[in-house]
Amino acid sequence: GEPRVACGTGDHMRGDVRVFDPITGGAALVVIDVGSEVKALAVFKDAATGEPRLACGLFWDGKVLIFDPVAGGEALLVIDVGGEVKALVVFEDPATGAPRLACGTGGLDEDGDEVAGKVLVFDPVAGGEALVVIDVDANVLVVFAAPTAEEEEEEEECEEEEEEYEDNGDDEDDDDEEEHDEL
Repeated sequence: GEPRVACGTGDHMRGDVRVFDPITGGAALVVIDVGSEVKALAVFKDAATGEPRLACGLFWDGKVLIFDPVAGGEALLVIDVGGEVKALVVFEDPATGAPRLACGTGGLDEDGDEVAGKVLVFDPVAGGEALVVIDVDANVLVVFAAPTAEEEEEEEECEEEEEEYEDNGDDEDDDDEEEHDEL
């Protein structure tokens, strides 16, 4: 498909997400009214439909709203995270292949009381309670794949083979140089 850029805007009283064509620019292709300041965005594919979904983290409302970023319209799902949304990142559950949404939270709850920061992991298609809770106040999130023990072993073997090859190759090059010098 065509690339799109989603931009979150607003303050505590209002906000929206605007979707643009980053190749041609111009006016927003889609504007989604979310009603509050957007602090984080993440995109994933709905496994059931293959359609793109846009997760919008609302800073003041303590909610993540899931939208269709192509059609716009009302939220398909609302996830209550219980505190200010600071960061979002999507990853694939390696056991099931299902999308997961990690949400960095903290700040103040709806009553104005301080809330300890946490990273909450949700199912962004079904919603519900957090599947995993990590006790850390995170302003930025990133997901990466740590190498498995098997991958690390393979990497070590490759490095050893390269070193062995280089050692053997250097000797041959030295012999060639000596022969060249004799001529």
